[in-house]
Parts: sequence; structure tokens; C-alpha cells
Amino acid sequence: MNINENLYPIKSWSNIQSDNIKHDNSVAVIMRTKNRPVLLARALESVIQQTYTNWHLYLINDGGDAQPVNQLIELNFIDLNHKITIIHNTHSLGMEAASNCGFNIANQEYLVVHDDDDAWHPDFLKETVTFLNTEQQAVAVLTNCTIINEEIQEDQSTQLSTIQWPIWHDQIDITTLIRNNVSPPICLLIRMDVAKQVGEFNKNLPVLGDWDYILRLFRAGEIKTLNKNLAYYYHRPNNNNTYGNSVIAAIDKHQKYHVEFRNSLVRQSILENQGNYGILHILLNDSKEKYDLLSHKINQLDHKIGDIQGHVYYLRRKSFPLKRFAASIRQLIRKWRHKT
Repeated sequence: MNINENLYPIKSWSNIQSDNIKHDNSVAVIMRTKNRPVLLARALESVIQQTYTNWHLYLINDGGDAQPVNQLIELNFIDLNHKITIIHNTHSLGMEAASNCGFNIANQEYLVVHDDDDAWHPDFLKETVTFLNTEQQAVAVLTNCTIINEEIQEDQSTQLSTIQWPIWHDQIDITTLIRNNVSPPICLLIRMDVAKQVGEFNKNLPVLGDWDYILRLFRAGEIKTLNKNLAYYYHRPNNNNTYGNSVIAAIDKHQKYHVEFRNSLVRQSILENQGNYGILHILLNDSKEKYDLLSHKINQLDHKIGDIQGHVYYLRRKSFPLKRFAASIRQLIRKWRHKT
């Protein structure tokens, strides 16, 4: 089977209920890492410093050197004792498959993916767990976040700038979500029973796995939002090595899979029902008609602006003799005043 046919595994939905999921407000935190101890140290601190303490960390070292990971765990032994499960993969499985190593054994009530280069506000878990306990109809909650641009040099992080997350939406709807991902994983807390029904993270996607997952999650129910800056999404625009972000260092791969992922989604829809060709045709034709109408109105506006500019130029030329006459009068008045 062509791998492209698996980019969007819409049929992965499961109706099997997991009997071992806890109902004690506990949170499973899945963290993937590979040879980035500088960032991992910050990520571990982010989890440890949460004011909400009912969490368990699943740390997956995806084919990286085990020694620096173990050293960091030892340094934080008091805070992590009995609250961490460490998995050392002998070779790299990839981001989404690495996440599945933790996901398949996690049984807490809630689930969140905390990448090794991101961080939380200390109240992230307290605020999001409280929100889902209140909003029982929500399958997940999404917080706002701050983008922090940084640079890693000689194992030191230097903050360059910060910006507010530019594509925040107070409501998550399919017209928004179908175009692009709306958030990094660090902002999303999910009910575990829903996550188990949605299924594993898509190991066939080297990038865009978070977008794929939130689209699949959307089928389960409403993804609510909490407009508070409770997460920090780190970018490293000047680092294209081990410390690079995939959204920057692998931008070509993102663009490639963005097209193939969307094509796979449409292909699956058409395979399930050939009539969807007609729906797609209607939608595209409607979009084209609206685009053509907008282009026509813009052209009309351009012509009107051109006419106005022409009239302004004409009036300027007509007013030039009057300006010269007025200047002559002012000069005569000055001479007259000078004589008197």
C-alpha cells in the first residue's frame, strides 16, 4: 500500500473502552527527546514546577544518548521519584511513533504532549484540568501561548524575542482547522478516554502529526479554548542542527507533506463516497466564482481610482495659472508695503 494512503488514517477510530483509565484528575505528560539535554533540562523543570502535582511523565528517549538523559533524571530524582516512566529506544522511531510508546501504556485521566523544547506557565495543568472538569462536554481544551525565539550556542540558550501566538481563535471550527493547524501540542490537554478512541499518533507522518491528530480529535466533539497565555512555544530560527525546529529547519518537508496530507484527506473522502467528487466540485466552483467576482470588483475599484487620479491631475493643471496670479498679487502687496 502506498504510504500516502495512510497519511490520514480516518478509519482508526476505535469504540473499544479502556477499563484501566483512571478517574482521579491525573495527567499523563508525554515527552519526546533525542540528544538535546539543554532543552530537556528546561522541559523537565517546566513539568516539575507545575502547581498542579497529579501528573505522571512518560519520557521517551528516541534513539539518543541515554547517559545525559539519566543524569538529568538523577539531578531531579526527588521531584520525579515515582512520577516518571523512562523509555530508551535503541534506535529512533520518529516523533509520532515515539509518542505512541508512552501513549499505549498511559492510563491517566488526561493526556498532553510536552515537547522537549517547549515549556508551561506553572499554572497550565491547574487551569486546564479545572476547565475540563467544568466543561464536561469538551473533549479537549486549548490554551493560548507565547512564541519565544531563542538561539542555542555552546549549550546555552539566549532569548532573542517574544511574540503573541498570531493565529489564536476563540472557537475552533472545521473551516479554520482544515486549512492549517491552530496550535502546537504544548497547548492541548485531552481527555484520555477520547484519546484512546481517536487512536495512536500517526507514525507515517514525519511532520504535521499534531495537525493530523487534532483533526481526528475534532470528530469526537468540541475542542474548547482558554484564552490565557499558559504555554511557551520555542523557536530557534538560527539553529538548523539538532536544536532546530521542524517548522523552520524542515520547512521544505512541511510544505511537501502539507500538500500530500491534504490530498490524502480528499482521496479518502472520495474513496468512501464517489458523490463527494460532486460536493468538492461545487465548493471549488463556488470559491472560483467568489474569487472572480472579487477580482472584478477590485478591477473596477482600480479604474475608479485611476479616474480620480486623472481628475486630480487635471484640477492641478487648471489651478496652476491661478496660483501664479495669486503669487503675483502677493509680490505686489509686499512691494507696496515695502514702499510705504
